[in-house]
Amino acid sequence: METTTAPPPGAGRQKQQPPAVRLAGGGARRWRWLVLALTLTTAGALSGVIALERLDERTGVVVADSDLPAGHVLDVSDLRVSAMTVSSDVSFVAAERLEEIVGQTLTIPVVEGGLVPETVLGADAEFPEADRAMVGATLQPGRFPASLGAGAAVSVVVSADEDAEGGPQAYAALVRSLTPDPGVEGAVTVELLLASADAARVAAAASAGQISLVQVHPRGGA
Repeated sequence: METTTAPPPGAGRQKQQPPAVRLAGGGARRWRWLVLALTLTTAGALSGVIALERLDERTGVVVADSDLPAGHVLDVSDLRVSAMTVSSDVSFVAAERLEEIVGQTLTIPVVEGGLVPETVLGADAEFPEADRAMVGATLQPGRFPASLGAGAAVSVVVSADEDAEGGPQAYAALVRSLTPDPGVEGAVTVELLLASADAARVAAAASAGQISLVQVHPRGGA
């Protein structure tokens, strides 16, 4: 008697292959995406290089370590070095020349952290400049802002005489120094740097107690 063995299930069937994975889009479209990706990667790398180059362009410069008034004789403690990008048309003192400018006189005030321009440095004999003059005055309380300090830009307001025509006159000036007056509580003695043409009028008014100071923006007028 013959014995027949049944074939295993699925025998004779062709083995099924897993479906092929197809990239989305046609060939030309895939290439466009690849080119775009490479372009963005390159652009990112270039921006990083440009940023590093800009950092390398920073220059060591001398800046003021505090607010310095016009006429101030520079000391090493007044100065510090800072790294920054400086335009070629801006006057500055390079870091390696810091000690060279000690002892020179500022002809304009410089605020804390501001560049010390080489063009405003001179000797004591060169201050004030030819078209500028220094005027001293003692001011009573109420004739100046309580927060006023050296280096501030001010309008010197000259009160009109009772018999004079017109109202008060104002003259642009810089406060070179400001110190308490030991004789009168709250009063101060100030040194004002202003145009030579205005010096006589302001000095006469100061001696008569007819001036007041109004602090203004550094680029403001009288």
